[in-house]
Amino acid sequence: MIIINTPKILFGIFFIFAILIGLFLIYFPLNNKNIGYEILIERGDSAEKIARLLEKNKLILNRHLFIFYVLASGNDKNLKAGKYKISSSMSIVQIVKKMEAGLSESEDIIITIPEGSNIWEIDRKLFEAGLILKEGDFFSSAKQLEGSLFPDTYNFKKDASVYDIIKKMRDNFLDKTEELELGINTLIAASILEKEIKTKEDMEIVSGILWKRLAKRMPLQIDATVAYGVCREANKPFCDITQVSLRDNLDKDNPYNTYKILGLPIRPISNPGLKALQAALNPVESEYWYYLSATAEDGRTIFSKTAVEHARNRHKYLK
Repeated sequence: MIIINTPKILFGIFFIFAILIGLFLIYFPLNNKNIGYEILIERGDSAEKIARLLEKNKLILNRHLFIFYVLASGNDKNLKAGKYKISSSMSIVQIVKKMEAGLSESEDIIITIPEGSNIWEIDRKLFEAGLILKEGDFFSSAKQLEGSLFPDTYNFKKDASVYDIIKKMRDNFLDKTEELELGINTLIAASILEKEIKTKEDMEIVSGILWKRLAKRMPLQIDATVAYGVCREANKPFCDITQVSLRDNLDKDNPYNTYKILGLPIRPISNPGLKALQAALNPVESEYWYYLSATAEDGRTIFSKTAVEHARNRHKYLK
């Protein structure tokens, strides 16, 4: 006679069913709502604390299942601190893998420094992004490095110091220009091209004009250097070169006023990118001796062969 122990069988069935439900809840998401929640895991937080946080935000159904899986997978010491974006459409397995891999949301501040930015313009961008406490903090530390702060898109830590920012931009400049034979005059010329000219082709032609005029000891007469010189002489935490009156400053003596001095200004007037640097190194010969900076509606540079032609173009385009 076979005696069937009904309670044991029922318990066994219930136990197997509970395991299957548990595995289902571990390997499958709570629901399909792909809404992100930010969960902050601090250094030293236990699996239990993390589980309670996830359960409280309704990202998992049961904290004990989370703890069980973390312990069973050997990840109880591997969950990394950080701010994570978690949704209830993620399973416990996926959540643990994300935390074990340290795939937290980046808290870096991403900032783009356009080609041709000068130190004041970089300073303003850093201030607006919250990377410096007051305008002028970057300028006061970096003003001697104009021209060698490479324009690029950067990721900076929220607590980055001015020194960290300068070092990252300087290191990037050295890395990007490693194979270029750059002297100070080339760097200054490139900074002028970057501020004055839009296209690579026009930069190369203007580069040829600059070097040709320098060789003939003709004044360069570049408006951008005049405006920059006024700002450098003022030595203010912020100076907008676009607001400088050229008419009032063309006759003022300073080492940047290329209407008054022969040769290049004493330092770069912006931070050039590779396009301008390459153009300064590879000037194109032409019959032109004068140019107007990107004054046409389509952004072209207006070139002239003679002073008379240049004067006519100034009257035509700079009315």
